[in-house]
Amino acid sequence: MPERRVNAVNTGETAAVTASVAVAADYFSADTLQALAAAGLGVISVRTPEDLAGRNCAVLCLTPRMLRGKAARGEWQAAARDAVVVADESLKGTGDIRIANHWPVTAIVSTLRLAAAMAGQRRHVRQLTEVGLALSNERNHQALLEMILTEARRLAGCDAATIFLVEKRRDAPPELVVRLAQNESVHFPFQEQRLPFDTASIAGYVAVTGNEINVADVYELPPELPWTFNSAFDKQFGYRTTSIYTVALRAPPGDIIGGIEFINRKRDPAAKLTSPEATPAETLPFTDDIVPLLRALASQAAVAIENNRLLLAIEDMFEGFVVASVTAIEQRDPTTSGHSFRVARFTTGLADALPRSGIARFRDAHFNHRQLRELRYAALLHDFGKIGVREHVLVKAHKLTREHYLAIRGRIAVEVERLKHRALAQQLVMLRGGKDSPERRLAIEQELAHKLAALEAYWTAIREANEPEILQREPSDKLTTAAMYRLAGEGKPLLTEDEHRVLSIPRGSLTSEERREIESHVVHTYNFLRRIPWPEDLADIPEIAGAHHEKLDGSGYPRGRTQADIPFPSRLMTVADIYDALTAADRPYKKSLSTERAFAILEDEAKHGKLDADLVKVFIEARVFSLTGDPVAAAD
Repeated sequence: MPERRVNAVNTGETAAVTASVAVAADYFSADTLQALAAAGLGVISVRTPEDLAGRNCAVLCLTPRMLRGKAARGEWQAAARDAVVVADESLKGTGDIRIANHWPVTAIVSTLRLAAAMAGQRRHVRQLTEVGLALSNERNHQALLEMILTEARRLAGCDAATIFLVEKRRDAPPELVVRLAQNESVHFPFQEQRLPFDTASIAGYVAVTGNEINVADVYELPPELPWTFNSAFDKQFGYRTTSIYTVALRAPPGDIIGGIEFINRKRDPAAKLTSPEATPAETLPFTDDIVPLLRALASQAAVAIENNRLLLAIEDMFEGFVVASVTAIEQRDPTTSGHSFRVARFTTGLADALPRSGIARFRDAHFNHRQLRELRYAALLHDFGKIGVREHVLVKAHKLTREHYLAIRGRIAVEVERLKHRALAQQLVMLRGGKDSPERRLAIEQELAHKLAALEAYWTAIREANEPEILQREPSDKLTTAAMYRLAGEGKPLLTEDEHRVLSIPRGSLTSEERREIESHVVHTYNFLRRIPWPEDLADIPEIAGAHHEKLDGSGYPRGRTQADIPFPSRLMTVADIYDALTAADRPYKKSLSTERAFAILEDEAKHGKLDADLVKVFIEARVFSLTGDPVAAAD
């Protein structure tokens, strides 16, 4: 349906707009001053540009005595801002309009009224431009709606305004949702209100048809109108709604997404409507001098809201992509499930705690919402590169593979049986040779028991060595002795050189080759993340995530970067990552440590120059590890 304007009640003639004319004293005659006042043009007497400070004039009349060269002319124009400059006829090339004080009074009044009208249009253009820029820069949806209504009331000079949006759902009919209402004269607890998507209400009629509604007094409506005014607010709060102008919000290419309702345009925009009885006399209808401006504002607001909705949809989609990606990676390694989400929570919590830590260097370390969001995504994706690591390396719980472990146990079992068989054979030889004696039998049995006990001790040492250690530990003497043991009859070692090397791993469960493969996940993470066309406010994610295993002393990986080269956000993530790796209860290759033990390890790493000691201190003292909230979500 084509848009049209619905005037429920005759809005009357446009009221005279009061404006001020700034001019040198005694420039106009008394008759002229009187005629200007009758036309709604007040005169401000000025001598210097400083006299205009804090005063809003629509017209600036420049006279020869007000000018002292080109610089002075620029000072006057800068001080007058939106004013139309009307110059004395002797000042050629100056101002927008020329005038002479000897003209007939009617000519002077007409010229200055024209100038005042031009100034109003100029001011409106500037205001709309400023509003448009402000709206385009606001990302927070609720703050955007607040800004729209605040600017709408300011431009319209009205007491109240409401914004309503069309909410469409997949399996339900659309609804109108009153998202925000402002009223300068009445303070009230706002709550969202849902309205049927039909033409029975003012908002519904505008949203369904796209037509404007302009009413001079809502309590004097003709009965044949298809919509009605809801007076519930007026009755509840003792308010008096008079004039209303409601316009649809149209997003490109013309879809109606809601509307704005302007309420009670005031004669004095600064006044409050505290008396319902006096309100009709203190308000004006929304006349043709203001309606085009409000239409333009509604158009800007619709574009801003729709762009904001699209951005929110993109952010929601991206959030879903990140969460799905992290979930997919953690499903490859179920033993670390939840790790990335915990690290993200700890990292953003640590960033949020820095300014409150009392540490001087962190006093101004405020992470804004954009930076927190970037930090959170980097932390969520910091282990994404594990997709390039072989699964058996990811989930390796012991130093030996199961096959090697069983092979060693089999060798020992065979060796035990071989030793028993040899001892029996020795006893049988003695019996057949007639050389049997209790002493010789006892010696054979004692030697067998000694060898079996040694094998049992070797097996215990092997089993213990197969368990990974969190902190570095040298191999035991028993393991060294076991590696030197030769199998009876074969002469082969109980442990191969490779098995002995693996069991001698001083820390963790990985060989040097496997550790290099695991460490390569950081490179994979960086290479993967940098291929994503991140928006500007998330562009540092690859760099932040790619440095979370670097240490301040250069002992980290993959690049061995030192303190000066490690991004500060990465240092936060490193502390969070190490803490969670130490305390997580779901790692197959180690037992979880207590919080106190994990703190001791973090502090030791800081003491040796590997971690930022101040960050470790804040992490512990602010109890970041116990946080359950999300600073990013709270900011949203």
